[in-house]
Amino acid sequence: MDEQKERENAMKKAYTERLIAIEADADLTILEKQDRIDAQPKKITPYIVYTNLNRERFNERSCSVFVYTPYANVDKYGHSKTDYQSELLFEYSAWDNEIHMTVLETLGSESQLAFYDFQNHGMAQLAIINLLKIARKINVTEIEGNVSSFDGEGLKKVIYLLSKFGFKFDIQDKKQGLASFKLKLE
Repeated sequence: MDEQKERENAMKKAYTERLIAIEADADLTILEKQDRIDAQPKKITPYIVYTNLNRERFNERSCSVFVYTPYANVDKYGHSKTDYQSELLFEYSAWDNEIHMTVLETLGSESQLAFYDFQNHGMAQLAIINLLKIARKINVTEIEGNVSSFDGEGLKKVIYLLSKFGFKFDIQDKKQGLASFKLKLE
């Protein structure tokens, strides 16, 4: 078996194992998945996007949208090295119909959890797209949040990404990478 086929088989095994684990966890909900493997992906494939949001437990307000991929995440035994590579943290206020996001260098390639540079592969976009789907489904009227990117370059990346989805920014300190943002939902 050639090296490419071995890598694909290892990715399929890791993907399947992670999918089974997520489906078995009653606290997690799969939002989107793609099981196709591309040899040279422009966007990461395969992937699983899932959340721990549970509307039944309003007092547990801190939630996340996670993005997992076996791409560059498989050890020599065909197991995932980490459970997810991208995590978008948010708090849901059922009483106010609002979501508050906090971006602390965890969006996209800046993640402390990522051991591979996932920049420009679409993982952060997958998390945001699915957060917006959740927000619309549960009738959220506003998403607002803060960015603490530690520098202006990180802030530029976050502004570029979130602006694609209509978020408006108020920059407090460009050099330090501090800003707030808001998106009104119809």
